[in-house]
Order: sequence, then C-alpha cells, then structure tokens
Amino acid sequence: MNKMWNRLALFGLLLAVPTASLALPEAQQDAAPQIFLDRSPQIVAYQLKRLNNQQLLNVERKTTDPKYKPVYEAILTRKGIDKKFREEAVGALAQLNKSDAVVELLSAIGKTDPEDKSTPRELIGLLMAQKPADIAKQRDKIQSMATEGQTDLVKQAAYAALAVADQKPDTVWDFAAKNDQGTPNLLSGVAFINDGKLRSAFFNKVNPLVTKAPDEATQVAAVDVLGMMPSHEADAFKELAGLIRGPAGAVRDAAVRSIRRIPADKWPQDQIEPLAKDIVKLVKDTPADQRTTPQAAQAVQLGNDLSQELADEQGLPIRKSLRELGVRVVVIRTLREQMQYDTRYFAVQAGKPVQVILQNDDAMPHNLVITAPGAMQEISVAAGQIPAPAEANATSAYIPQSPKVLQALSMVQPGESEALNFTAPSQPGQYDYVCTFPGHWVRMYGVMLVVADLDSWEKNPHAPSDPITKKTYDSAKNEATGAMPGMEH
Repeated sequence: MNKMWNRLALFGLLLAVPTASLALPEAQQDAAPQIFLDRSPQIVAYQLKRLNNQQLLNVERKTTDPKYKPVYEAILTRKGIDKKFREEAVGALAQLNKSDAVVELLSAIGKTDPEDKSTPRELIGLLMAQKPADIAKQRDKIQSMATEGQTDLVKQAAYAALAVADQKPDTVWDFAAKNDQGTPNLLSGVAFINDGKLRSAFFNKVNPLVTKAPDEATQVAAVDVLGMMPSHEADAFKELAGLIRGPAGAVRDAAVRSIRRIPADKWPQDQIEPLAKDIVKLVKDTPADQRTTPQAAQAVQLGNDLSQELADEQGLPIRKSLRELGVRVVVIRTLREQMQYDTRYFAVQAGKPVQVILQNDDAMPHNLVITAPGAMQEISVAAGQIPAPAEANATSAYIPQSPKVLQALSMVQPGESEALNFTAPSQPGQYDYVCTFPGHWVRMYGVMLVVADLDSWEKNPHAPSDPITKKTYDSAKNEATGAMPGMEH
C-alpha cells in the first residue's frame, strides 16, 4: 500500500511541475523554461526529458553547484546535441564530480538511450581523443566495463580505450581472450581507434581470424576491421577478395564493406580485374528483387570502383554489365574526422533511375542534398540561416524550402546509412551535392554529372569542375572514379 501511495505522490508532483507549454507562440517555443533542480532526481529527469534540444541548451547551468549536474548529464547523453556542448558538459561534470573526462565519458556511454545508436558513437569519438596517459589512469574501471558493460557498444569502446592506453595490442588482446565475447568486441572496438598506426599493429593478430575464426561473429568482426589497417593494404585485399568469391552471407558482405575501406591507390594491380569480374558474377547471381538491398548496392559500387582502376578495354565492359543488371547505385561514404565525402563526383544517365546511399562513418551527423546547376552555395547559405530543429535528425533539418533543392536525405546519424531513390534529371549538366549542416558545405560537396548517354561518356570521360574553385577535378584515374585520392578510409 505504501508503494502505491508513493507512486501516486510522485505522479502528483510530476503534474505540478511547470513545463514548456505547447500553446506558446512559435517564437517562444525554445525559450529557457523554468526547471526546478531542487526536486528529486526522478522529477528533475522528467522535467528535462520533456524539453526539446534547444530548450535543454537554454536551461541555466553552472559549475559552482551540484544541482546543475542533471542538466549537464542530459546534454552529454541526449541525441542530436552539438559536439561543443557535449565537450562543455564533460568538462563541467568532471569539475563537479572531481573526476576527469575519461570517467565521465565512460559513464555517459552507458547512460544513453538504448534505441539511440548515434550518441554512444559520438561519445566514443570524444573518448578516443583523450590522452593515453589519462585513459590508463582508469584502467580498472575500463576493464570492468569491457566485461560487464550494459551493451556491446560500451564493451567495444572499453576495449578500444584499453588499446589506446597501452599503445600496443598485446595486453588487451590477452585480456579479451579470457572473457566471453571479448575477442569480437575488441575487434569491433579497434575500428574506433583514431590512430592508424595503432590499428595497424593489430594486423598480425586479426589476419588469421579472417579465415580461421572460432565462430561467425568473430570472423565478421575481423573481416570488418581488416580494411582499416594502414601499411597492410595489399595483404588485406588478397584475403578479402578470397572471401568475396566465397558463399553468400554475413562474411562475404563484411568483406565487400571492408575492401571498400582500402584506398584505391593501395589495391594490388594484378588482382583488380579478376575481382571485378567476380563481382559481376556475384551481382548476376543475386535475385533481381534483391539487387538494391544495402548489401547488393555495396557490391555493385565495389565492382564499379574496381573497374575504374582498369584500362577502358577492361573496365568499360564490367561497368556496362553492372548497369544492365540493375539500377545505377552509388554509395557515398563520409570520411571520419575530415568533413568530406569519399566521392567527389559520379556520372548518371539522364532520365534513368538512380539510388544514392549515404553511409555515415563519421562521428557527427551529415546529410546529402542535390541542387539545381549552380545553386549549391545559395542553398548551403540558406540552410545555415535555418534555426536549429528540436531534433538534429529531423527530416527537414537544414534543408531549405526551394525549387532548387532537387533531392535530399535527412541527417544521417553516425554509423548509419540512408538511401535516396530518384530518377536522374532529363537535362544533362552538373548537379552539385552537398552537406547542408551549417558550415560543412565549404568542404563537404561533390558533383552528380548527368550525361545523355553513359556508355558514350565512359568511352571518353570528362571531369566536372569543382563547384567552389571552378577548376576541373584532377585528371587521370581520379577523373573516372571521382574518389578522393590518398584518403584513409
């Protein structure tokens, strides 16, 4: 009976808490509401949860009183909050709790909404940016999270943190081997490590598991990370190509994803054409109604990428075969920590169906907007003047209402992907694409080149001009692929 009355009392208190009124004029919707921080933790959390992101950021907060900790915790763990505010919250909580950034980030990763895939990855990115010596100070807590974390993502982050603390793989590898699912979680965690040299140090331990893992989960995790190890690209390509020639399934799909992470200028030349032909066969063997799935799209894109590295007499037949097998599919990935797409331009045939997939491998949200010829800067500037939405992944976030916006993907969260299906414009020309998140457009853009006949264009390809510098894109192979040269995927 007492429990029932307690619940009723709490419910009554919640009803008595003033919240932002939905009846307010639109101009006042994001005004800082009155929040009662001297109530119980449950009531404070309830008040903050009812606020949209802008209202939350407008709540008063100071580092001089512990009562403000719930506000900082909400900012740190809420989906769609800008990185600078998360960094502020980390510093404030470290000061209020007399701890440090590593402790606060590890704690926050486990407190995010279980349905939220993007915020934990953003927090992991902040964790990986901490100094190794600072991470090492929290070794005991990190080891505990690696084995007892609430989610696999928390465990993976903890293993990655241990590797960063040691700056070598041996100790953490032995530790992972002693724990249930430790090895696959560590393998997945290696992908979070920003230091390419440290990732590369894992190669001799990862490579044997690509073909001789004790279970599929471990094998898939090993395959996924193999393409992210600088200085071992040729060996990784060979191993992954062998898996692509194998049976359909999670391992083959992972091999396709992984090999696309290897920079094209690192692919061994003698192995490119055989794999490209195998990709054509793979797509041909895929049922027609499954050729636009994310897995098939990745394979088609890999086949096209491989063919672009070949001479025309070899590459053109491969690209033509892939086109005839289905919709023109273009997979564009974001480059981590570089605020750039991995594809500077691609060509499509006027009036034909197209599928563009944006795979966001970065630690922040990005979108992709295709504009009318010459309108990229106008649209991007207009997007920067749009007030921040209540949720950063809102469908219309930073997309101006303009006839010059031809196609648009909403904000794609870190680690996620979205597909855009449309018919290419009937008028040939240069149609720019851009991320319209404020400030991103000056670096994050490319060109969709619409041509009258794709077969004819590929026999005599010409690169479009850079939408900002107006200079023609680089010549030779980069003209055909549109790939960013020398970038680490």
